[in-house]
Amino acid sequence: MRFRRLSQEELFSLETEFKQFLIIHEQYDEEWRKLASEHPEKAEKFIELFSDLVLAKIYEDVSFLIHYSSNMISFFDVRNDPMQAYHVKYTGEQKLDAAYQLNDLLTHHFDDLAFFKAAKNKIKEKADEVHELIEKGCELSDEKTFQQFKQLFDGK
Repeated sequence: MRFRRLSQEELFSLETEFKQFLIIHEQYDEEWRKLASEHPEKAEKFIELFSDLVLAKIYEDVSFLIHYSSNMISFFDVRNDPMQAYHVKYTGEQKLDAAYQLNDLLTHHFDDLAFFKAAKNKIKEKADEVHELIEKGCELSDEKTFQQFKQLFDGK
């Protein structure tokens, strides 16, 4: 399996697409039910393949990711190769626990912040790189939030 198996909730929300996927693979309702009951491991392979196809499509469409840790906020622009990474490290004593703290840090603790920018060539396909970052705790971010964050590095 390339990525991860979709949860039951995710599969349920994609029920129509999953049925179409099964039909393409000549697994109609009766055939699918028989396969699922008599050969659950084979049925699971179909679910895993469908999961990989769905996640590959989603990951290919991702543009920006954000990661929060106890002392750093990182944004990743994964649209191009090389990927761009922007990190704000907090050297103060309190722990970071939410995105809203960035504004507070910029306003009240600017002297305790260090800014880092890096670029990384993609070693794998974009979908695999995005999956790896998400597995490490990244979340999806929108372009507006990313651009606001990036302004810290652009000096605008």
